[in-house]
Amino acid sequence: MKLPFLTKQLLILAAICIATFITFQYTRENQFTNWDDDFYVTNDPYIKAFTKENLKVIFTEDITKNNYHPLCMLSLAVNYHFSQLDPEPYYTTNIMIHIANAILVFFLIVVICRRLKVGEGGILFIAGFGALWFGVHPMRVESVSWIAERKDVLYAFFYFAGMLTYLQYIKGDAKKWLWYGATYFLFVLSCLSKPMAVVFPFSILCLDLLMWRKWDLKVQIAEKAIFFLTSLACGMMAFYTQNKTGAVADFGALTIGERIMYAGYGYIMYISKLFNPTYLSTFYPYPIRFVNGSLPQIFYMAPVLAIASIVVPLWYTWKKKREYFRVVAFGILYYVANVMFVLQFVSVGAAIMADRYSYVAYFGLMFILFFFINELVKKYPGAKVPVLTILLVSSAALAYACYERTFAWHDSESLLTDAIEKYPFKKDPDKSYDKKNTGIAQLSYKWRGNYYMDKGEIDKALEDYEVLTTLHMADAKVHDRVAMIYAAKKDYQKAFENFDISLQIQNDVYKTYVDRAMVYLDINDTLNALKDYVVAYQLNVKAQSVLNDSGFNAVQRGAYEIALRRYNLLLKLNTSNVYFYFYRGVSLYSTGFTLPAIADWEIAVKGNVPDITKAASNNLSVAYDAIGNPIKALQYLEVALATGNKPTAEFINNIRQKAKAASGGK
Repeated sequence: MKLPFLTKQLLILAAICIATFITFQYTRENQFTNWDDDFYVTNDPYIKAFTKENLKVIFTEDITKNNYHPLCMLSLAVNYHFSQLDPEPYYTTNIMIHIANAILVFFLIVVICRRLKVGEGGILFIAGFGALWFGVHPMRVESVSWIAERKDVLYAFFYFAGMLTYLQYIKGDAKKWLWYGATYFLFVLSCLSKPMAVVFPFSILCLDLLMWRKWDLKVQIAEKAIFFLTSLACGMMAFYTQNKTGAVADFGALTIGERIMYAGYGYIMYISKLFNPTYLSTFYPYPIRFVNGSLPQIFYMAPVLAIASIVVPLWYTWKKKREYFRVVAFGILYYVANVMFVLQFVSVGAAIMADRYSYVAYFGLMFILFFFINELVKKYPGAKVPVLTILLVSSAALAYACYERTFAWHDSESLLTDAIEKYPFKKDPDKSYDKKNTGIAQLSYKWRGNYYMDKGEIDKALEDYEVLTTLHMADAKVHDRVAMIYAAKKDYQKAFENFDISLQIQNDVYKTYVDRAMVYLDINDTLNALKDYVVAYQLNVKAQSVLNDSGFNAVQRGAYEIALRRYNLLLKLNTSNVYFYFYRGVSLYSTGFTLPAIADWEIAVKGNVPDITKAASNNLSVAYDAIGNPIKALQYLEVALATGNKPTAEFINNIRQKAKAASGGK
């Protein structure tokens, strides 16, 4: 029995959805990483409550300090509302949106093919394989298996939906202006999810070309003006935000020739990885020059190859196969439009390319790939079975490679180690680097070092950081952390050398002055510690809380002498903070200085801070009992009881009996 066309579509879609979900199933086991997940979720206070103030910040500020994407942050806030810091629902949401995108791609291809008068069999073939490859291609892993890249799958959802509504608009039915309004609305939502959506107007121009729309300049201006103006506004905001955070390199950092080479390289590599998605990395560094100043040969060839890949197919189809020109033009120009701002001609970030940048752009390439394979099968029917076999085997191989790739994103260590294994530090670039390994994953060394540092594995952290210091690629924060590691190892000479380097690179970082002040305290150099702390406090009042946190952590782990030095310094400049007195009292008492501790707690208990009064009064009752003053011990015991403290009944009775005896039985 012949199945209806709609039924066939639904069956194919079901298979694609299942295959995509299975391919990404391990992603649901992944953890949060320190590769931006902390900025987006774990350390972001604004997504952790649906308050009016938080929503205002989400929609008015670039809270991740790298881009303005409020809808992405709102979606993460919804995840947090229901699951807090359980990572699985975040990843599951990413997978579901990705599957929805594969469905949109399927129907987008179906609509396009119908307009191009492709037969039903051809439609199912092109849409089926196009959506399947979109769903299971290994280049998708970065966009789906990274919580912070929620913005990628989300912007693509509105982007593809907008392309569908635009196709309905240019169809020209009675509701065309409703479809036009829907297209613009979806475009805005896409921009609010990720600024990469600013190229949407170019994509719909590509659809105009594909549909062979009659060109009318006035109509095009009236129709597209609002899209391009919105793109301009969003693009300027994105550039301003990234430039403000230092993500955009100074234009003089690279020559025009280098920019052309790197842009050409990225253009070709994205195409290459569509067909050969191997050697994928979480970080693709810029190449290291050889001793003679040259670059690997591929960088010189890339611009020529990139231009040829555009010009030759367009020229050939225009001259020889005019009926295919618009399909080739659509696929190539759509791809160009969607990668042109991420080809690093204007250098943004430390990576020359990223897998995630292919997420939307591959639609154009996949469409023309399967369109022409279908044309080949139509021309040579005998090739149908071999072609289908090759495509099914290739699709299965892609899905398996995709599944394997999701393991690299399991946690911070696996993620960063993956890039380091692909682009490790080698001492002799003229001999050791091969054609693939052309650079060093310097940011991955930094973030893996941070990961080890946060775990307390300082030797591993130092090993990663020293790669950067050896290559003179370390920033001020890295040198600061290296200094703290050497201080922990009691190598104070190297510690202060690295503090000096850090401050030479950036001398307005209050945290470095605080850190150096703490090291001075460790060697009992109070004068220099005080000087650094004063500078730090002048730069940022947060210096006080950083030093306080260090003191509190020292108390928590029983390092009372260290804590005592911290609180002595804090109280030199701030004599009104009862918390400082309380914890200095704890440190003094724990190191055998009972009377000075009592003096600090006497001050603390009078500070009218409920939790401090409660704790300090209890401590005073214990301390006064220890020095044989039960009258004072009872006085503070009563305060402790009144503030909700609950000493043991034995302690209470003991103090009361001693006080009664001391007062002559009264």
